[in-house]
Amino acid sequence: LYLVRRNIAVVPEYNPLIHRPAAYPQRAKVVGPEGESIYVDQWGRIKVRFMFTRNEDHGHDGGAGSNDNDSDSAWVDVLTPWAGEGYGARFHPRIGEIVVIDFFEGDVDRPFVVGRIHEAERHQTMFDIQGQLPDTKKLSGIRSQEVAGEGFNQLRFDDTTGQISTQLQSSHGASQLNLGHLSHPKAAETSDGRGEGFELRTDQWGAVRAGKGLLISTHPQDQANGNHLSTNEAKTQLQSSFDHAQVLSQVAENQLTDPLEILNNLKHFLEQMEHQDEAKANAFKQALMILAAPNSIACVTNENLHFSADGQISQTAGDAINFSTQKSFIAHAQDKISLFAAQQGVRAYAAKGKVELQAQDDAIEAIARKVIKLISTEDKIELTSPKEIVLTAGGSQLKINGEGVFTTTGGKFESKAGQHSFVGGAKVSYEVPQLPNASIYSNKLDVYDLFWQSDFSQLSFKALIPETNAVITGGIDEHGRTGKISTVDPSKVQILVGADDEWGLSIEGYDADELIDQNNN
Repeated sequence: LYLVRRNIAVVPEYNPLIHRPAAYPQRAKVVGPEGESIYVDQWGRIKVRFMFTRNEDHGHDGGAGSNDNDSDSAWVDVLTPWAGEGYGARFHPRIGEIVVIDFFEGDVDRPFVVGRIHEAERHQTMFDIQGQLPDTKKLSGIRSQEVAGEGFNQLRFDDTTGQISTQLQSSHGASQLNLGHLSHPKAAETSDGRGEGFELRTDQWGAVRAGKGLLISTHPQDQANGNHLSTNEAKTQLQSSFDHAQVLSQVAENQLTDPLEILNNLKHFLEQMEHQDEAKANAFKQALMILAAPNSIACVTNENLHFSADGQISQTAGDAINFSTQKSFIAHAQDKISLFAAQQGVRAYAAKGKVELQAQDDAIEAIARKVIKLISTEDKIELTSPKEIVLTAGGSQLKINGEGVFTTTGGKFESKAGQHSFVGGAKVSYEVPQLPNASIYSNKLDVYDLFWQSDFSQLSFKALIPETNAVITGGIDEHGRTGKISTVDPSKVQILVGADDEWGLSIEGYDADELIDQNNN
């Protein structure tokens, strides 16, 4: 307690470090060096010029404080809604923007940015670079601006009645994810609709990757009330196809033809489709991709369509499988082609041109429980064999070969003719078509590195195929490679390469007239 006489003049206690006027929020413009659009330090702090500063008041210090550059202030912290260690929200004020500065405890020496304002000098955020307030007042979100460019990114929420939607967009390639009631960009209060649901689109390239599996389905799942990898409908349909194919395959096997080889793989696929995991709900056991629809699926292109699998490709249908082409239908199989019809037969028609059937390395068998018909409606039927034709029926036989025509029967031999002529013998000449050799495995040996100093035209090779004891001979081409060596089955081949007078080892196989000369291949 201090006592002071009434007539003694006193002043209130004053500490210049404590008793200072309180600072209130101020406006400032973000500044930085010339040529920069965003100027921050490692802490995300910025520099500003307070709006109340005037050039004439700062001439004593080179204009610092009113130069509209990084000399106008010290670094100023920026308030952010989320600031963690290496994570949070980051929206740096850009040079030229107007910010609001407040002061901790009203201390003018402790400023910080609390927000930004457009003021009358700058338009409010224009989503899709269209529209003005208040016409577009039902739009909200974030839109950025490309530094030194015209592009932008935006997250737009459209709360227009009847057109509620969300859009995540990059203007580069018009790359967008649109959700909800899709509509055209709004330059006014409303705009025309574009559809409903979601749209992921770009004018550039796109990719969808899922390392553990991908489901694309049009089966409904109302209000997202099921597991996101639920494949119940697809699995049920595949199981039904598997059951039908299995039954038909068993019928084919009972008829002594080939069963379907895909059934085990399809069964395994069904087992991998759904795996219950308490922590993750449904999950595929393998990285599967499933495309499923309760109605139809169309795969369309103006050019080529390619299906490829290192394993097997399976097609099953509860009804028919149809193929139609405006040109050719060509099918190749390295092993075999097997067709089976359980009820209504097999038909092959050619409206024009020949129907040609060849077995180039074996026999053709045509077996029927009932009648076999060979009919030419306008010309003749020819049966030709270089060795023999044998017709056998009911214990009787007609045999035709180079030695003559021989008939054998235990019953009556009857010949009806208006005239019988028996003349001298004659031999018929005919031409049997030459069939190509079936060689599906082939390769060439590159000996360039061994003989690069030699004249390739003076070199030759001999190749022995041990499995068949066949010898293949030929020359070396200008690239230092042998001719093509072909075999029916995968085979190990022994090859000698050199000049004829340099052979130190001989190869013996078939006789000389059976050698295969591939010098021109």
